Amino acid sequence: MARKKSAGLFLTALTVIAAVVGIASYMVNTGTNYYAKMGVSFPVVACLVIGIVVEDTVILVGLKGTPQWADILPVCGSVALMVGVVMLLNARINNLAAVFTFENSAANMADTTSCIAAIAATLAAALLSIVSAFFDVTQE
Repeated sequence: MARKKSAGLFLTALTVIAAVVGIASYMVNTGTNYYAKMGVSFPVVACLVIGIVVEDTVILVGLKGTPQWADILPVCGSVALMVGVVMLLNARINNLAAVFTFENSAANMADTTSCIAAIAATLAAALLSIVSAFFDVTQE
């Protein structure tokens, strides 16, 4: 029987795109003048990469059919992305507060733009992954 693509495929694909945008924005942010001194946080990158790989696996396994063992994959992807968001917030929240209060300059605000984009994209990816976990990738 032929399998038809469902909303889960498109939501999971949007999740992967948002997560890739988030990790790219984070890497850009770590290269800016103000945030470069903090360096790249391995837990943030690891959680986001694991989330991306798991969500890709959800798509690949779902296109072939969903075996019973694969039902845990959307949950694992959502958890990895949410932990990545929390770790990113943990790494950047104090610096955001400093930029918005004491160190407010045009250069620091420009550097903060990529930080806010990274937080927004990774949060969107985590929320999309939670929503997409309720849908199958394909239907019979």
